[in-house]
Amino acid sequence: MPLQPENYPAKSPLIADELEGQLSQLLSKLSAPVTLVCVLDQGEKSGEMAAFVNHIAGLSPQLSRKFLAPGEDPDVDAALDASLLPATGVYTEAGFGRMVFHGVPGGKEITGFAGALLNAGNAAKPLDKPTLKDIGKIKKPADIRVCVSLACHHCAQLVMNAQRVAWENPLVIAHMIDANLYPELVQRYQIQRVPLTVINGDQTIPGGKTMAELTTLLAKL
Repeated sequence: MPLQPENYPAKSPLIADELEGQLSQLLSKLSAPVTLVCVLDQGEKSGEMAAFVNHIAGLSPQLSRKFLAPGEDPDVDAALDASLLPATGVYTEAGFGRMVFHGVPGGKEITGFAGALLNAGNAAKPLDKPTLKDIGKIKKPADIRVCVSLACHHCAQLVMNAQRVAWENPLVIAHMIDANLYPELVQRYQIQRVPLTVINGDQTIPGGKTMAELTTLLAKL
């Protein structure tokens, strides 16, 4: 049976009244429709993500949401990588926006989540021409996975940088991954501190990266 948003809480405890006001003001800038597509299992974190997305979607008339069970839409499963649930992708009228969140983006990562919505809703601050030129130098596909903790300031900034690159360059997809939820990833990549960026499944880059540093790395793939 399809998952219904109404079956989950309409509000998230992660979004207190003051933060709700700040997010409402920020999301009022959206000028294009954005859909949050979530692949959810029966786990606790999927329930938390559903409530978070319900709450966010209620803050702007430009926002909508769609909840799917694993296997319900194989194309979405593949695009978002449903091996890591919960998975939430940002979609526009043109299709998949190549920005994905694995886990509930609480704490510092709420900023990054809002940044992804501003990108997709045509409300983000324009990038300067040199930065856009650097992003355009990325000529090979890049799957960027930023492993984070939700209390890490450098993590949030790196996620925003990676997702802005993904939004501007169709060869790039950027995932935020709450490393605490996926012990198999911690073991596979020997994650001892965050942020840790994994590019195309095999190249690991420790520490924060500026937009310029990130685009330089990706242009060398």
